Amino acid sequence: MALQEHEIPKWKIDEVKTLIDTMKKSKMVGLVNVEGVGAKQLHGIRESLRKSARIKMARNTLMRRAIKDSKMAGFDDMEKYVKGPVAFVFSEADPFTLSKFLSQNKAKAPAKGGQVTPKDIIIPAMNTGVAPGPFISELTALKIPARVKGGSIHVTDNTVVVKAGEIVSNAMAQMLARLGIEPLELQLKLIAAYSDGVLLTQKDFEVDLEALFQDVILAHEYALNLSLNTGFPTKDTIPLIIAKANIEAKNLTLNIGFFTPDMLAEFLTKANSEAFALAAVLASKNPDAVPSEMLKQVQTADQTPATTTTSPEADKKDEEPEKKEDKGEQV
Repeated sequence: MALQEHEIPKWKIDEVKTLIDTMKKSKMVGLVNVEGVGAKQLHGIRESLRKSARIKMARNTLMRRAIKDSKMAGFDDMEKYVKGPVAFVFSEADPFTLSKFLSQNKAKAPAKGGQVTPKDIIIPAMNTGVAPGPFISELTALKIPARVKGGSIHVTDNTVVVKAGEIVSNAMAQMLARLGIEPLELQLKLIAAYSDGVLLTQKDFEVDLEALFQDVILAHEYALNLSLNTGFPTKDTIPLIIAKANIEAKNLTLNIGFFTPDMLAEFLTKANSEAFALAAVLASKNPDAVPSEMLKQVQTADQTPATTTTSPEADKKDEEPEKKEDKGEQV
């Protein structure tokens, strides 16, 4: 018995072709989980994404076919993430930027009966706008404080009606809807993305940007310190290296006694310091061996805290290695 050929509807062929064309024109192709996201919430998310991304819903079978037929290098593995309620997202942004944008743009959603709430649900003090009648008894039955004021029923206090982790009853879900309260938040989660020939998954997007920023700052400090200590010049470190070399050259000149006119002040300071040191030693053995005027100066010098003048660049160089040692690093 000959097998009958099954003719694929033209609309399916056209949809797959449209998906493939869009994939090839987009810098990034991703998949987002749309589970539990209603049409109203999805519309709101689409509006927030309007300038940065576009969401395209399609049957999973057609999405898998489009992935296979696209023949894009490294894109085949995207097929295994097409499970459950997912949709394509096309964007010119990189996956990390889009993932962060999605996490920051959530849509409000109503609570449903039988649903476990991830956070406390609060009914605020408010004017319900409902005239006195049976409605006040319904509020009271749900332990929502209410009274008549100015011709309408008011909720008198902010009230936690369902705590995080508890199940929302059908009656409470209906009450929240009547009061126009949508207490929950929905967000699209990027579960996989293809960009620049590389397929990334959700764990790749979970980056602590603040920690990453601190790592970049620390890496900059390490690089600066390494450049200074090895004398490897860069555009940014040349002024610091020159300042360091200048200080080391002056110290060398003083230590070996190689006099230069521009070092006169430093040599005089050093000679004065050494004279005081010698006078202090002599005075400790024989106070009469040192003139009284010099002895007073020695005593004054001993009581004055020593100060060292270095350039800000030298201070920075000296501080940073200590910073690395605190972290158990060696520079």
